[in-house]
Amino acid sequence: MRTIAIINQKGGCGKTTTAINLAAVLAEHGQRTLLVDLDPQAHCAAGLAIPQEQIEFDIGDAMLRVGDAGFEAERLLWRVSKNLDLAPSRTKLAGLEASRGGLASATERERRLSGVLERVNTETAADPIAFVVIDCPPSIGLLAYNAITAADEIIIPVETSFFSLQGATKQVATIRSLSRRLGTKPTARLLATMHDPSHGLARDLKDEMERRFTGAMIPVTIRHDPAVREAASYGQPVGEYAAESPG
Repeated sequence: MRTIAIINQKGGCGKTTTAINLAAVLAEHGQRTLLVDLDPQAHCAAGLAIPQEQIEFDIGDAMLRVGDAGFEAERLLWRVSKNLDLAPSRTKLAGLEASRGGLASATERERRLSGVLERVNTETAADPIAFVVIDCPPSIGLLAYNAITAADEIIIPVETSFFSLQGATKQVATIRSLSRRLGTKPTARLLATMHDPSHGLARDLKDEMERRFTGAMIPVTIRHDPAVREAASYGQPVGEYAAESPG
């Protein structure tokens, strides 16, 4: 089970879009994939047309119960399409990190997500999960610590804009520092997103990003494309909504 966390403290850089569409593409290629929504905004469910009001058990509930009362994987997982399941979030996940939210006082509080994934992996052994893609909140706290602890790899989406590039260096340093503290060694890579090649500044910033992060850049650039946003509004991955789109 290969686990990939999508992390960036900056909002609006394409984390959820990257998570949804990466998971969908993996599933389309025959890999059973689990998309985990660790963001209290719960946009993964909305972006995949899963009605929020019907979610009765979310990833936060599972993290609090694992190792204690336990839970059944079928209560957590929503089948989105062939080979693709979602472990959804709800807005109440925002309170999980608070002093009385339950996670801060839990034993092995930074390994709760790992425990959930181990439980799900055990219960789905007959049809094993090949990939886990984790959509993280735009902040560094206990939820992000859990994602970093569970992850084999980290993808940092970075918009090709000046402020995003400035923040990318700090983001990489933060993740490396947290990984050392948590005793993990995930591979961190950057993904250029929302890129408009018609703008000279965007091209220059992308070149600078590749120069600054030599060896850590994913060799794919996600172009700015209205179809990506439109697909989310229809509850579909962009590959399903507009397979020929640049995004």
